[in-house]
Amino acid sequence: MPEKPRLQPVDETDLQEKTLASLAPYRDQDGRIHTIWATLAHHEDALRRYLVFSNHVLGKNTLPLPSRELMILRIAARAQAAYEWDQHVRIARRAGLSDETILAAATGAWDGLGDLDRVLLTATDSLVDRQGVDDELWNRLTDHLSTEQVIDVLYTVGQYLTIATIINTLGVQVEGDLTLPLPHPADQAVQKEVPA
Repeated sequence: MPEKPRLQPVDETDLQEKTLASLAPYRDQDGRIHTIWATLAHHEDALRRYLVFSNHVLGKNTLPLPSRELMILRIAARAQAAYEWDQHVRIARRAGLSDETILAAATGAWDGLGDLDRVLLTATDSLVDRQGVDDELWNRLTDHLSTEQVIDVLYTVGQYLTIATIINTLGVQVEGDLTLPLPHPADQAVQKEVPA
């Protein structure tokens, strides 16, 4: 990732009213638009359209919130997308996840996780690596999830791979210090199968 942003976030005084309205829920505790969205505001029309999909994945997703966050954190760790990691560590903590569980998901140390989370994280790795899942993993997913939930697995991975790519390409910087250190790639194991 670049050490400095390749694109500076757009100042909100330069944004159209309809863009500001779309970004109303995407502000930090101090009322500032999150850096990722202010950066993508260089293309306001696309940003507004993207936020509709993003709102589904983040706010209306049918997956259990803690499980979804573990998937996102796995993607952020594998991609070394520090901004995504930091934002979702905060969300995961609010969802009741401990730092130990967060780090277990990120590093591939999944033995202590429940079966559903191990299946979801294995699917996340498979989707990142192969852009698909084999029949055995498909069957494990459908044993645990409804059809809508399986589709939300695909949407979640696709959304956060996209965001990780944006962060790492545009150099979106963490807002302050990392809440929890981002595991180094050497500390991450990629799981190839889910224990029966």
